[in-house]
Amino acid sequence: MPFSHRHWPSKVANIIVYVTLLSGNLYSTFGGGKDQDSPYDSKHRSYITPAAFTFYLWTLIHFLLGGMIIFQWFEDKVHDAVGWHFVFVTILNAIWLALWSSGHTILAFITLIFATGAVSYIYYRLKELHASESFCETIFLHLPFSLYHAWIFVLLIVNGFAVVSPVRDDGPSTFQVVLAIAGLVFVGSTVIGYIEYKKGDIAGSLVLAWYLFGVFAQQEQIAIHWTALGLGVAVVIYTMKPLVSKSLGRNTNETAPLLG
Repeated sequence: MPFSHRHWPSKVANIIVYVTLLSGNLYSTFGGGKDQDSPYDSKHRSYITPAAFTFYLWTLIHFLLGGMIIFQWFEDKVHDAVGWHFVFVTILNAIWLALWSSGHTILAFITLIFATGAVSYIYYRLKELHASESFCETIFLHLPFSLYHAWIFVLLIVNGFAVVSPVRDDGPSTFQVVLAIAGLVFVGSTVIGYIEYKKGDIAGSLVLAWYLFGVFAQQEQIAIHWTALGLGVAVVIYTMKPLVSKSLGRNTNETAPLLG
């Protein structure tokens, strides 16, 4: 793959916003004042907030996006598929992180709606218009946005519940338990979309399972605790459907490339 200077303004902009997002996540996690919140150890908890370790999925996403930042100089398809949209996504994500860390959960939720829409647009373009044609494209273009798409959806749900159903000192009410279970079922059912309508997107599906296992590890309320585990196991099993179909040689959408 030859080195390409084409579309260099957007490529340089991608580097700048990537470093900004990475720095913001590192600072919110390991730095800042005692009154600042961290996405890894949040004061804004609800009854579907996962364990802190769950949020370290960001590490993998950042690593793969870093690979994309390098890969873009050798493959113009990154610009064709992502273009300037990554800049918009990263700016919105940084704004959300700042609002969330400073305790403005409602504004953070509104910002995250727009960020989710921006990531979804890139995800759609990759799925429908720019199928992967090489291993590097799969790993450094399709995979990071499959993970990002599912993860930002999870963050949207977590942020939303932190607004409407925060943790109480005396434990959850019956309504909060029912609401939490409904939220978990909604997240778990999203796996159907990833497997049936997104060409067997295993990466996105496993993000959902990772989150559900994180809720299982974090939440002690018995109904929420075991519902999260059951849904996590169900999501993992359902995620294997494209692999089973592929092994049986069925010519369906599920046997298409699992990331693009």
